[in-house]
Amino acid sequence: MSKQYINLDGKLIESNQACLNANNRAFHYGDGLFESIRMINQQIPLLQLHLQRLHIGMAALEIKPPVDWNLEFWKEQIAKVCHKWSHARIRITVFRTEGGLYTPNYHDARFLIEAEKLDEEQYQWNKDGISVAICNIAQIHAGSLLSNLKTCNALPYVLGAIFARKHQLGDSLLLNQHERLVESSSSNLYLVREGMIVTPPLSEGCVDGVFRKFLLREMPKAGWNIQERPIRPADLRQAEEVFLSNAVRGIRWVKLFGDRNFGKQTSKKLHEWVNETLATGR
Repeated sequence: MSKQYINLDGKLIESNQACLNANNRAFHYGDGLFESIRMINQQIPLLQLHLQRLHIGMAALEIKPPVDWNLEFWKEQIAKVCHKWSHARIRITVFRTEGGLYTPNYHDARFLIEAEKLDEEQYQWNKDGISVAICNIAQIHAGSLLSNLKTCNALPYVLGAIFARKHQLGDSLLLNQHERLVESSSSNLYLVREGMIVTPPLSEGCVDGVFRKFLLREMPKAGWNIQERPIRPADLRQAEEVFLSNAVRGIRWVKLFGDRNFGKQTSKKLHEWVNETLATGR
């Protein structure tokens, strides 16, 4: 079995070797951001959107990246750990350099890239669907500076994922302080009703998902009807379809919410359109 490596600040290190200091700020304070990225056929079709979000997040957290952290830089750094793989799941973590307590001594950025080889040539359709329930043990705060970012402090999503596993669910749905649906523990949320696809706006507290942004930008060009609108739990039961999305897994069809069964016609067509669109680079 070949050795697996990670990329720490441009240097390859065996993945089973210690590489971070105990006073790492991402470990101490969650002082960083991350991106989960999908490589398909040695291409990363959504990379520019990932990097755009990453740089917006660094600006919000006042983490200062080097001037050469551009598209070509990240392509080169990702290639170092992907071993010429065709398909992979990639995680970029950016964190503030060590020093200080709550108040940092420095604002320089560091990075860590991990990669996992995948066999699938495209996003896979979850033909059996998943079941979901509302998780009441973790809440998303709408209106927070941090709610739309992918920070290293992901405890609401960790608790949501634990809740889903404990109750043998495919995922859990999280609420904001207004008791409205925001997203799932790992994905953005969408409802389908009367030909319209609806997803919560960023003001509701959801992560500014890269796949969500891609759908909002590209779907109207292809004739799909999609809009941002707050979603109440009652709206879930009135929906014809429910699905989730993220950049690594694409579209996931939700089959069950309690005793409510949902259809999949629109979700499946959208899944097929996504694969075709990304494959052709449109």
